[in-house]
This record gives sequence, structure tokens and C-alpha cells, in this order.
Amino acid sequence: MTRSLLIALALSLLAACSQHIQFIGVADGTTITGTHDVWRRTIAVTLPSGVRLEGPYQPLATSSIGEGSLFFGANIAELLGRPTSGRTHGYARLTGSDNTVLELVFALEWIGRGYGVARVSSGEEYQVMF
Repeated sequence: MTRSLLIALALSLLAACSQHIQFIGVADGTTITGTHDVWRRTIAVTLPSGVRLEGPYQPLATSSIGEGSLFFGANIAELLGRPTSGRTHGYARLTGSDNTVLELVFALEWIGRGYGVARVSSGEEYQVMF
């Protein structure tokens, strides 16, 4: 392989580390774009208010959604509204500098495509597409 081909391959692998996520407002259809960093297992988004939120995600487990969660007591399969078998389920809690919290539950295919639901501590809800 030539050096330029190796460099192009390395750059494309690095670019694949970060993917866009679309957050679509349930109330008004407002769409905002966030990023999903596969290597660091983090999600980041800037809300229309200008608040930037970041945080790690983890596999979804019952213990992930405790009493303090915006999703506490929710039926996750019902929230996702689609068959979720064969997918990885995750949970993220993103925080901003002004103490705003966004929580996200999602289902991802092995290729990184997926969908989910997000709630913000200020009341907004979003459908999420990876």
C-alpha cells in the first residue's frame, strides 16, 4: 500500500469514530444535531438555548434508571416504540454547566445506526436518530 492510501485509511477510521445524532423535538419538530463518539462512548449536544451537554453512555440496565432519573418507572420498550431485539440498549445522562440534564435511552445496531428517546430536565422531549 502506498503511504497516501494508508493515511487516507487512517483518517477515515478516525472520522468514523464520531457520528452525528439527530434530536427531533416532540412538541415542535425542532431538530438539533449532536455527536456520538464511539471510541470514548460519549454523547454531546447543544440545546437551542445554547446549553452544551455532554456525558458518557453505558449499557442499559435496570440499575441505570434509578429514582432520580427522568425515565424512572418508564417502560423502555414502550418508549422506544419498535422491536428492540438484536440491538444494544444504552442509557446516557448528559449534564451542562448550568445543571441542565438530558437523559437518553436508545437501541443501536452493531453498525452504529439506531434510535431512542431523550428528555431534558427543563421538560423538552426528543426522538433521537443515530
